[in-house]
Amino acid sequence: MAIITLMVRRNPNLMKKTKKKQKYSNISVIEMTKSCFETALLKKPSPKNLTLEDDNGGGTNSSSWVKSILLGRGAYGSVYLGRSKTRQTGERAIKTAELSHASSLMDEGRILIPLQSPFIVRCYGEEIAREERNSMQYNLILEYCSGKTIADLIEDNHGELLESEAKVFARDVLSGLTYIHDRNIVHCDIKPDNLLLSPTDVRFRFTGYLTTIGDFGLAMEKGSLEYGDGYGHKRGTTRYMAPKLIGDGFVDFGADVWAFGCTVLEMLSGKTVWGEYGDLGFDDWVNLIGHSDRMPHVSAWLSEDALDFLSRCLERGIDKRWSSHSLKNHPFVLL
Repeated sequence: MAIITLMVRRNPNLMKKTKKKQKYSNISVIEMTKSCFETALLKKPSPKNLTLEDDNGGGTNSSSWVKSILLGRGAYGSVYLGRSKTRQTGERAIKTAELSHASSLMDEGRILIPLQSPFIVRCYGEEIAREERNSMQYNLILEYCSGKTIADLIEDNHGELLESEAKVFARDVLSGLTYIHDRNIVHCDIKPDNLLLSPTDVRFRFTGYLTTIGDFGLAMEKGSLEYGDGYGHKRGTTRYMAPKLIGDGFVDFGADVWAFGCTVLEMLSGKTVWGEYGDLGFDDWVNLIGHSDRMPHVSAWLSEDALDFLSRCLERGIDKRWSSHSLKNHPFVLL
């Protein structure tokens, strides 16, 4: 899958060599107390207020949504900006695929629909509808995050973000990770392109944005039949894959923590993780990340807290790598 402003990554990078990192605002104002901030976040609308069946109740006639702007295309479908034909719901992102090719998108919907966190992209439901040329389409109705992505923010800033900003974004992502990990879900593709930004009042976030985790197209549920014993799943964007994931195909929560560490490193440095190696073929990525003792380059000029935080995320030993819960208590991200 691929992502744009909402749920599609810009490139279908699964098990392919990653294209060069697209260059990815400095905003500063005031901090607010944690209690006020959390109260504001919880005002997000709940998906239970929306049903997606057509007027006949079957969900297989014309779509309940009008699609307008194409936001992006991925390996398993496309994303459009959309509005409800019958309800005043505001803009949504409609992730869509032909029904005969929608199994991956359906799996994403199955994982996303029950999730309700301000730090996870909201899924409002699904529908099967007959659309143009009489084709049957599966539509996943998603929150539209109009603030682009962390990757875009880095590009717009022409390099690294302020450490004070990176801390806020990192804290948001950790909140999302702990939420899904508590529900036995491994995202499997954390990276700047999949961290979506929603503009918010600077009274609540001095950065002006709330960060949500998007694109669950590769996510897995531990304990499921598909997950099995966790082995045999080399999935994700190669550059961000953890050593044991890319080397042995082992999926666990630590894979998300490693990818998150790579993402924070990019926010702080403004440089693509492993960028000094250029664009490699998949086997070369396996050898570099999975079977060597090399580590992503971390600049020594970062603060002591930042350096220690990154070392806890980017630990090759899976048993030594900190969990998302432990990282939330690290001085780097504490208010």
